[in-house]
Amino acid sequence: MVEESDPGAAEERAVKVLRLRPFWWGVINVLIAVAVLCVEPESIANAVDDYSYAVFGKTVGGPIYRGKSTDDIGVVLLDDESLAGLKSSWPAVYGLHAEVLRKLLTAAPKAVFIDFTFRDRRTEAPPTGGEPGEWLPERYVRDDSLMMLVNTLQMYQMMGIPVYLQAGALNFYQHHAVLSELAPYVTLVAGWGDARGRADVRALTYPMFPELRNADDSYGASDVANLPLCDDARMRSTGNGNLRGCDVAGITAAAPTIYQHLCSKAERAASLERGWTCDESLLMPSKDDKAGWLTWKQEVTGRPMWLSWPDKQADYTSWTKAYDQQGNVVRPYECWQDTEQSAVMRSIRNLLALFGITQQPEVKCAPFQTISAEQVFRETPSAGRWVDNFKGRIVMYGQNLQGFQDIVRPPTIDVDIPGVFIHAMALENLLSNGEGYLSHRSTFSNWLNADLIEIATLVVILTLRFGLGWIARKSFPAIPHAKPVTEKECGLCEYVVGMCASKFAALMRMVRFLPSIPGAVFVWWTGKNSSSTGFDRESRQLARNWFMFGICVLDLVVSVVIVTFGAIVIEFWVLAIAPVNWMAVIGLGMLSYIPFVRSLFADEA
Repeated sequence: MVEESDPGAAEERAVKVLRLRPFWWGVINVLIAVAVLCVEPESIANAVDDYSYAVFGKTVGGPIYRGKSTDDIGVVLLDDESLAGLKSSWPAVYGLHAEVLRKLLTAAPKAVFIDFTFRDRRTEAPPTGGEPGEWLPERYVRDDSLMMLVNTLQMYQMMGIPVYLQAGALNFYQHHAVLSELAPYVTLVAGWGDARGRADVRALTYPMFPELRNADDSYGASDVANLPLCDDARMRSTGNGNLRGCDVAGITAAAPTIYQHLCSKAERAASLERGWTCDESLLMPSKDDKAGWLTWKQEVTGRPMWLSWPDKQADYTSWTKAYDQQGNVVRPYECWQDTEQSAVMRSIRNLLALFGITQQPEVKCAPFQTISAEQVFRETPSAGRWVDNFKGRIVMYGQNLQGFQDIVRPPTIDVDIPGVFIHAMALENLLSNGEGYLSHRSTFSNWLNADLIEIATLVVILTLRFGLGWIARKSFPAIPHAKPVTEKECGLCEYVVGMCASKFAALMRMVRFLPSIPGAVFVWWTGKNSSSTGFDRESRQLARNWFMFGICVLDLVVSVVIVTFGAIVIEFWVLAIAPVNWMAVIGLGMLSYIPFVRSLFADEA
């Protein structure tokens, strides 16, 4: 026997709408976020990470990063004014570099890094002892002053002051013949031009082990495995660029190489006394143990460096002021320290400037004390020699010439600055933080990375969001319609006009209800019957709208606090993770915000 179904019940079942519980909607959001992170193209992910970190550095990261070791590094720049003042042309002869380095030597620096690419001897014939068949250019500018530079580097070696030379692109197909003359007196490091960093121009990252172009073209994998690593002795013995006798995987960049010298062996105690951070994990083992060294390299490269740039400019207040004949103060270089504000005030100012509310003062200078190559020779009656201020410091000697592309633009500086500053900043990060330099992975474990922090932050925000929604619906349930709701089909224009008019009318009713909010809060708090206190159904609906609006604002404020706390405190200070994911967190978090608001203002429970 078949029972007849109730037509009314069938009709009721036909109009039922299936609603997904908020808990499962939150789970779906988390899964969507994970899927986006997994399938997102690397080109898009890298661009978002770079931009997120640049904005963080410009607004918050710059003010809160102290850069405590910036005063331990000085910079000497060969610029256009120096070429004119020293009556020199470009390319500068080796003798000019020798004279600058000799003047610098009298100040007894701690170490010197030369950020110039010295390629050719520029002499008519190779000196005695040159390799047979050595390549020589047929067209060149004659320069017989190379031995002057060699003798200067010998003087540095005799005084125990290490010199590091940027060796350019150490490739098999190029010949840097002049390096065979200089290599015995310097430590060769990979040049910035070797790096394939995606953010090199913006100075966001610094590859400590740069990739070398075409480095394995002349070898098979088995041949490279049998070669010894290119240590300093082997690089010196093959200083003309012929590195066929060693594995170029052993070449390191300038900052970690200098860090090795300052934090190992006899220099370690003095470095710790100066307040530098020397971590054992960053000190490379002997290259004679190739397997052990490559394992160490893999561990270090697992945490690629993201640079921290302070927004402070170079402070010369400790230098004796120099005056010209008219009594005006002569500044060491183009920049001077501006009025200092607290980190909190600078962060607030930067955030307001980011949204166009205020105007941020332009920052034109790097945070390192700098003099020009010409000023190395300058001596003033009142201040003496400016170069003497670099005594006991690490000095980086580079160029700042118009038309050359050796420039970077960090997020905290509004103009292009010479590329030598990126080596200075990377070294400062290592000296100040040691293994705690910023990266996309934590110092505590390899699995604790920026992506995991991003997912965890989203889970916290979603838990907060749906928790607030549950509390709001329980505290102020939806009010049923007094009359049946009618539906009407309409065109697009009529729908838009009607929707705007309806929302505007609702907004005006909420504004008019503002004076009655204290009474409505009292009724809600005491649990009294609203009808007995003069509140009709419409008033209760308006009170509920204001309550839900407050929940929305509270959610936004708390979500911003969570993202800010996660980026600044957890990532930046505690885990040493570069805050590259906060914009992605905000974007993915908005996936749940619209239905969250819709659920709060829904007419039906």
